[in-house]
Amino acid sequence: MHPFKRMYYFLAGYVYIDTSLLENQTATVLHISDTPLRFFPALKRLIRELNPTYIVHTGDLVDNIKLQLYPGSINRYNRSVQMLIKILETSQAKAIYLALGNHDSPENVKRFAKRSIVIDRVDTVHIENVPVRISHYPKAILEAPSQINFFGHDLSLETKLENGQYFYNGISDIYFIELDTLKAHLFPYPWGTDDDRLGKKRTSL
Repeated sequence: MHPFKRMYYFLAGYVYIDTSLLENQTATVLHISDTPLRFFPALKRLIRELNPTYIVHTGDLVDNIKLQLYPGSINRYNRSVQMLIKILETSQAKAIYLALGNHDSPENVKRFAKRSIVIDRVDTVHIENVPVRISHYPKAILEAPSQINFFGHDLSLETKLENGQYFYNGISDIYFIELDTLKAHLFPYPWGTDDDRLGKKRTSL
């Protein structure tokens, strides 16, 4: 454990990664959700260092812009979401899944995405033969949970293991999962992320 180093990274706006994870040779999934613009540099570095095999983003791609509440912010949203998609799609990930959130523009995300798989509300896919359910919305996950479930939006459904099913709330933490063992590594979002989400841990926005 390196508590001081972890705290330094957290306060500096980045994510501390243990060096042992950099040597991982198995297929992996990186799960993130509800990402404000402030987090993009940390995400770019995280992807470069972890080199995930798959990436799952469960919506509200630019979460500092509440597009559903302020549709006039569409131009700012478009500029930022293009930045995010470029970060994701220039990675070496085999597949990238983008679940649309309530503050996303479906038309523009689909227009900007070149190789990402865009999920409108909910979908169950197979990643390395593991059934995975992906949605922005916890309620959509609970309609038919799969072996692994990725979601965001609010904390009405917490991260947990229940009846052999894994539930990962991408607001709580960043998840890096080894698909052969289903072992999950958790990373805290950097300082200020939740402030830019406008208190998303305390309320659904």
